[in-house]
Amino acid sequence: MSFIEIENVSKIYGEGATEVKALDNVSFKIEKGEIVVILGASGAGKSTLLNILGGMDNLTSGSYKMDGEEVGNYNSKELENFRRNNIGFVFQFYNLMNNLTALENVEIAASLVKNPLSSIDMLEKVDLAKRKNNYPGELSGGEQQRVSIARALVKNPKLLLCDEPTGALDSKTGISIIKLLYEISREENTTVIIVTHNSSLKDIATHLIRIADGKIIENTYQEKKENVDEIKW
Repeated sequence: MSFIEIENVSKIYGEGATEVKALDNVSFKIEKGEIVVILGASGAGKSTLLNILGGMDNLTSGSYKMDGEEVGNYNSKELENFRRNNIGFVFQFYNLMNNLTALENVEIAASLVKNPLSSIDMLEKVDLAKRKNNYPGELSGGEQQRVSIARALVKNPKLLLCDEPTGALDSKTGISIIKLLYEISREENTTVIIVTHNSSLKDIATHLIRIADGKIIENTYQEKKENVDEIKW
C-alpha cells in the first residue's frame, strides 16, 4: 500500500452547458518521503488537484486514499479535521498574520493540533530563531516564507503541500527555499508536494507529475540528490 493513492479521480464543476471537467480520470501513487513536483500551466488542473490532496475540496468520482484511509468519501467536517491534523500548507504569499510575531504565527498553528512540535524548534530548523520576535513586516520575503514553513511543520503533518512556494520570491531566495524543503524531506522523511507552473523546479523532484487539460501526461521518477547544490536551477 502506497502512502497516497489517487485512482480514477475526476472533478467536475457546473452541469450541462456550463460543465467543466477540471480533472479527468487521474491516477497516481506517492510513497512516503518523496519530493513530488506537480507541474502544469494555468488551467491545467493542478490547483484542483492541490485542493483535493489538501482536503480543501472533494472529488466528483474516483478514490483518494492517504495511509489507507478513504479521504475521497469524507464530508465537510471530516475534511476539516483531515486538513488540521494531516496537512501542512505553504502558500505563495505566506498568509502570515501581520499583527503577530514570527513565533506567535507558528504558535497559532501549534494550538490547532493535539501533539504539535516545539514552535521555537521549528523556527530554529528554518534558521529564524533569532528573528522570533520580529513581525512579518520586518522580515524579507524569504524570511516570511521560512516562517510559513515553520508554521506548517509545527503541526507535524503527514504531508507538506506547497502551492507555488517560490512564486513571490527572486531566484536566489527561491532557491534557498527549495533547498530547505529538500533538506526537510531528506532529514525528516517528510512527503513534500510542490505544485507549480515553473518548469525549472522539475529537476528537484524525486517524482515528477505533469498535468495538462485535467489529465496526467507524465509520471516519472528520479533519484534524490545527495548534494542539493548539484541540482540545476
